[in-house]
Amino acid sequence: MATIDIAKALELAKRRGLFQGLTRYKCEGYAIEDCLQLVEGIGKQRNPHFVIDDENRFTYENFIKWLHCDSSMKAIDPNTKKVIPGDMYKGIYIAGNTGSGKSWAMEVMLAYADLFHFRVKYGGETDGRLWWRIARADEIVSRFIETTSIDEYKKIKILCIQDFGAEPLEAVAMGNRMNVLRTLLEYRGDRSDCLTLITSNIPMCHQMLVTNYDDRVASRLMEMCNYFEIKGKDRRKL
Repeated sequence: MATIDIAKALELAKRRGLFQGLTRYKCEGYAIEDCLQLVEGIGKQRNPHFVIDDENRFTYENFIKWLHCDSSMKAIDPNTKKVIPGDMYKGIYIAGNTGSGKSWAMEVMLAYADLFHFRVKYGGETDGRLWWRIARADEIVSRFIETTSIDEYKKIKILCIQDFGAEPLEAVAMGNRMNVLRTLLEYRGDRSDCLTLITSNIPMCHQMLVTNYDDRVASRLMEMCNYFEIKGKDRRKL
């Protein structure tokens, strides 16, 4: 039997990010009402009609708490729809109808995060910014067709996938057929040193997720993300 090179194996596991985890840092001394006003102000710079109201307040309030690493953060149980404790070491999945403001929330909160310079440590690396790259799901598929690879999206420490579920389910590049988002989410779901943010018209735990991406991905999404819903009217028509 061949001997195991333990040092080499441990280094491989470290590079793969399987057990390195994240270190989050609590940002003390903030007032949630002031922060909500700031978020609303950021939104109004882009659209004067933007407002935080009963239909989106829960999402924005707890997104703020997630960024500040506040243990009072809440999320929604995707099965029962009851309010449950949130998890600062999970990403965020926002579901809602077309035009409800899901994608907008990710962009507004990115601008908010940029103002505070929140810090996070990924695995054994030095501290870095809590900042995410935004990519549409269909953009990721197009990139795979163009380059035959999704490695750039696998390696992003915090990736925000917009409009998950609206992309082509299969793509072919150089004869390789792939369900691109399923492959990407399976990979990121195995890592403990990255975060994934998602917006989708498909509620978490919906049968469509199992049908389109299989039960492994549907289960992983619950492990990877805090769940929120934004309900109500098409805000783009305001």
